Amino acid sequence: MKKPFFKFDFKTRHAGISALTSISVLAAVIIVNILAGQLDLKADLTPKKLFSLTDETKTMLENLKTDVQIIALFEPGQEPDSIMETVNEYARISDKVTIRIIDPDRDPALVAKYSEEDKPVSKGSFIVSSGNFFRVITAMDMYEVSYTQQGQPQVMGQKVEQQITSAIAYASSGRTPKIYEIIGHRETTLASSGYAQMLNQANYKLEELSLTLSEIPEDAALLTLIGPRSDLSSAEAEKINSYLNSGGRLITALDLTKEPMTNIYALLKHWDIEVRYGLVLETRANRLIAEFGDNPFVFAPYLSDFDAVAPLNEAKTNPIFQGSLGFKRTEAQQRQLEYFPLLSSSDDSRLRTDLTSDTAGNPEVIPGDERGPIDVAIAVQQRNMDSYKPEGAAIVALGSASTLKGLGAMGQIKANADMVMNLVNWSVNDDSTVNVPSKSLFRLPLRIDTLRGLIYAVITIIIIPLLCLGAGLFIYFRRRNK
Repeated sequence: MKKPFFKFDFKTRHAGISALTSISVLAAVIIVNILAGQLDLKADLTPKKLFSLTDETKTMLENLKTDVQIIALFEPGQEPDSIMETVNEYARISDKVTIRIIDPDRDPALVAKYSEEDKPVSKGSFIVSSGNFFRVITAMDMYEVSYTQQGQPQVMGQKVEQQITSAIAYASSGRTPKIYEIIGHRETTLASSGYAQMLNQANYKLEELSLTLSEIPEDAALLTLIGPRSDLSSAEAEKINSYLNSGGRLITALDLTKEPMTNIYALLKHWDIEVRYGLVLETRANRLIAEFGDNPFVFAPYLSDFDAVAPLNEAKTNPIFQGSLGFKRTEAQQRQLEYFPLLSSSDDSRLRTDLTSDTAGNPEVIPGDERGPIDVAIAVQQRNMDSYKPEGAAIVALGSASTLKGLGAMGQIKANADMVMNLVNWSVNDDSTVNVPSKSLFRLPLRIDTLRGLIYAVITIIIIPLLCLGAGLFIYFRRRNK
């Protein structure tokens, strides 16, 4: 009797199973890759979602009614992946958006079409166009750059989505809402506080306005009155009141001043906003700022769930206020006006009304203190009494104008800047404007003290290798003894 040619002993069987398993795993990997390619499955695993679009951008893209073209001026194959990953998301989400990569050296006519005498279009730029409107974004515009004390540039953030979204909003609408900043009372305007570039990127145009010399223009989408050091005249206040009665929008930020602000306070009171004279004093420890030595007059107020500040809540960022006035709704409580607290101090806070005595800076309770919480930022929205929908005037009042510019060595607070931009967008309420914050690339260094460094070194260099060696020896001798 002949012996079988193949002998299926244990080793042969084991080898066959291993080969079959390897082939199955390889086939599964190939199938998954094919399906992923067909379905365009991607996941943004970066901590700050650098290559993902925000909900604001997605909503804008879903509502696009005109075709938009994004032209990247690069030699094909030379475009930066770090930027194109984000740019390609626009075309993936909306079929109204098309993306082209064009070598400007081979198509000088295209470059000339979008160039201006003082602003030539260069290689590495992006052109966003729709109909007769377009915007050119340079390569440097895509990044947030700061400079060291030695003058060396340092990339701190990525602004790809901010720039592209803003350009699409402008090009698809062709509108640029105008913000008029009231001057003539020693104000600290938004432009002088470092907001001009942010507002321009969000498709706003800033102009100054003297109410003494002119009327409020008909194209005013928003008025600002930031940090006045002297009062409005009664005639100026009446101009603003008439503007609001016709459906106008106003953002004001006030500071405590030596001069009385009779007309400003009366104007706000006419719209159900009562200014509470004094400074908010915060005593809850987790709302104080360590960099200011836990000064009770510098604090992080609580955010409400109001739409305009909801993005700050979602991002878990806190504005910081210093030397803030307070607000409350007047007793009149007009039915057509709705009052919204935006930011408030804690229940443990107080409004310090006695600012002249020797105990004015004492965090302990003194006579004249008013108990918290105190509203330090509020909004008032006029409503149609038949439909109860927002219609008419809108006012935002902030109790600390000096905070908007910055806090000493800390400079401009990003959460404060985002708050201002969100409040501007809410006030204007125009589809042609959208505010997308830049995405920070800054990473804080990991700080480890000597003791912890020694412990981590022992664990990684000695203990873990010894455990691996011990496990290997245990398995070896166990198999040898079988």
